[in-house]
Formats: sequence, structure tokens, C-alpha cells
Amino acid sequence: MRLEEDPYAKGMVAAGEEQFDLTPALDLFQYRMIKPHLGKDILEIGAGAGRITQLLLQDDFCRNRVVVNEPSNHFYELLKGRIGTSQAILSQGETSELLRHYPCAFDSIFSVHVLEHVEDDRGFIEDCLAMLKPGGKLIILVPALQWLYSDLDRKIGHYRRYNKKMVRRLIGGFDCNIVNLYYTNFLAIFGSLVFLKLGKVDYQKSEASKERFIFLQKIYSRYLIPVIDLMERHVSMPVGLNLTFVLEKRGKAGP
Repeated sequence: MRLEEDPYAKGMVAAGEEQFDLTPALDLFQYRMIKPHLGKDILEIGAGAGRITQLLLQDDFCRNRVVVNEPSNHFYELLKGRIGTSQAILSQGETSELLRHYPCAFDSIFSVHVLEHVEDDRGFIEDCLAMLKPGGKLIILVPALQWLYSDLDRKIGHYRRYNKKMVRRLIGGFDCNIVNLYYTNFLAIFGSLVFLKLGKVDYQKSEASKERFIFLQKIYSRYLIPVIDLMERHVSMPVGLNLTFVLEKRGKAGP
């Protein structure tokens, strides 16, 4: 399969390995939202090139098993190059395929900016809950605020952006409880509105556009994220560029 035909990397095949260590502060900011909910048996879905995976594997806490999934051929090759099979079990495929191998297998499952790429997001949640043990946690980070949906969202395969009401509707009828549901990245709303929604920055348009996009990402991670992190440790945001939600599967957790 040619890279441009990879259905799981729509609009993102121009991104190579050299672009995946540009935002360390952002990656750590996102990982800190996930870490408090992690158990001993962990599944990451849609790991991409393994930026969050690497933080998880470098973290010093007790765990039994880490399974890392990425359906895209393009990103799976990047993932294999970064994460050794001695550190984690690598898997390629969709959640329906994972479920056949791992029913009720995990204490925690997480995904970072994956759900918005999935047309059947309710099916995705259902599969994830089926792979959790009773009492297990599902941690999901997604882009928020549909009015910020831009050409870039469309070009990289985003079906939607989320808000709290959408999440509550999405999980309606499932055997789970909402543990956390909160917005992050309040200040980044303005940058997204100016540069992506109105300015239509598009890293695929030309090499110059790509360099500009990379520059903005570096500035965002290096200078804005530390301010956002400090502020949001103390103040709950009414809205934000991103939305994090944590679901707990009902039932008594094992010993």
C-alpha cells in the first residue's frame, strides 16, 4: 500500500519521524492527564509514532503488561522504529480486531487524539469497554469545540470535534460511569482560531507552509504549554481547545 492510500493516516503521511519530537512539553502535559488512571495492564490505542508511549515506558511505576496499538501502516513503521518489542507488545489493527484477542483484559485503556478520526465513535467506545476489566478506566483525549473545526481538521481525517454534551450522549446506555470530564488548553483556543480556522495554516500545502506549521508547534509547546499547565493546575476551565474524559466500567474490580 502506498502511503497516500493509507486510510488511517489521511492527510498525515507527509509527517515523518523527524517531526515527532517537536512538542515535548505538550506530550508531557497530555501524559499527566492519563497517568493517574493507569493500572497494571495497559492498552494504548492509536499510538502514532509513539510519543506518549515513550513517556509511559520511561515512567517508573509497577505494571504487568503494555499493549500498544496503531492501525496505520505509515505510523506503525515509525512506532516499531521507536518502541522495541521487548518494552511492549505491538499490535496493528482496529479495535474490533483487538477485542478478539483481549476481551476483559485491561485495567486501563487510553487514546490521545484518536476518537475524532473514527467515524463510528460509539462502536470504538463499546469495543474499548469490552476490553476493560470491571472497574477498569478508559481515558480519552480529543479536540474540542465544533466551531473551531477547520480545513486542517478535515484534511487530516477528523470527523468532528467534541463538547461535554456530545460525550454524555455518546456513552448513553453503556455500562460505565463518567469519572472525569473536563476541558484543557483554554489559551490555545485563540491560537487555533487565528492560525488554523481563520489563517488556514496548512502544513501540506508547501514546504514553506510545513516549516511555518512546525515553527508554530514548537512555540506552542515550548512557551504556551508551561503557562497553560501552571494555570490549569489551579483553575478549572469552562472551555478549552481539548476535552479529556475518563470512563469507569461498572462492576467490582479484581484484587
